[in-house]
Amino acid sequence: MSPITTPRALAICMAAAIAAPAAGRAETVAEFYKGKDIKMLIGQPVGGGYDTYARFFARHLSHFMPGAPNVIVQNMPGAGGVVMTNTLVAAQPRDGTVIGAAAGSVSTAALFGASGARYDARELGWIGSLNSEVGLVVSYKTAPVQKLADIYTTEFIVGGSGATDGNVIFPRSMNQVLGTKFKVIPGYGGTANVVLAMERGEIHGTGSWHYSSISVARPTWLEDGTINVLTQLSLKRHPKVPNTPTVIELAKTDEQRAILELIFAQQDMGRPVYGPPGMPADRKAALRKAFDDFVKDPKVQAEAIAIKIEINNPMSGAEIDKQIARLHAMSPDVVRKAGDAIKAP
Repeated sequence: MSPITTPRALAICMAAAIAAPAAGRAETVAEFYKGKDIKMLIGQPVGGGYDTYARFFARHLSHFMPGAPNVIVQNMPGAGGVVMTNTLVAAQPRDGTVIGAAAGSVSTAALFGASGARYDARELGWIGSLNSEVGLVVSYKTAPVQKLADIYTTEFIVGGSGATDGNVIFPRSMNQVLGTKFKVIPGYGGTANVVLAMERGEIHGTGSWHYSSISVARPTWLEDGTINVLTQLSLKRHPKVPNTPTVIELAKTDEQRAILELIFAQQDMGRPVYGPPGMPADRKAALRKAFDDFVKDPKVQAEAIAIKIEINNPMSGAEIDKQIARLHAMSPDVVRKAGDAIKAP
């Protein structure tokens, strides 16, 4: 028998023939992710609303991803997600194994010239936003500020998280544009700590607390009079708070309205998930599809209702791309004034 026709030689040839097509084609998304971990970096502290949403998504992501990779979570708080986003851009792999979740403010921080924002939001790999958010300006029941008119006449001491968090930049912006009298005390690290400070009487309230977070953290407070809702920080009213005006409705001039619309547009992409620039197109597409399938899944929706998480108005990654492009195309004068308002002390 010729050496080439021995059983061992035939087995080697057959194995080579099977392997040859695989060696000559690109690795599929499922093959890439199989047996790997996806790390999700969360730009806020443990225990707050952003952390709750991000962990909810992370818990289900593997089920919707080709290759069913394991998903691990790491909190990396700082500057409303800017610290984490800087790390995602500069120090993490760009192969689709590391993604981030933070506040919508990361989408405009660099546009407004926020200190430390070393990235271009147009280049990030936007995967989707879990919910469009409506922030509420609220005062505690014992605070001297009890109604909307009081924010123009009475010093309103509110707690804030980091320098670029909504509960810091939004009340300062309102001071600059509308002449309100917020006194912002930053440094609480997260909304959960701000809420505790309200209960202890350290502060009067907060300049931005998402309705969705209140419904999770303190679901009875909107009904039992523990807090007063003064205005809504959004482009349109939340259906559950229909009688409270939005900040846009407080504008007295067209210029004020344009500036406020630019500042609060980030609420539309309130809880974004995104990757670094330069992710392979097929893996980015797979992450986007997994996100879209997640937010539409009936079991996910049922669980969200059960744990009082709102996923009523998500945005796709493509929609976020369009929104960010629109914001970056706005008048330089409006962008400058909006940026000045956000950076106001």
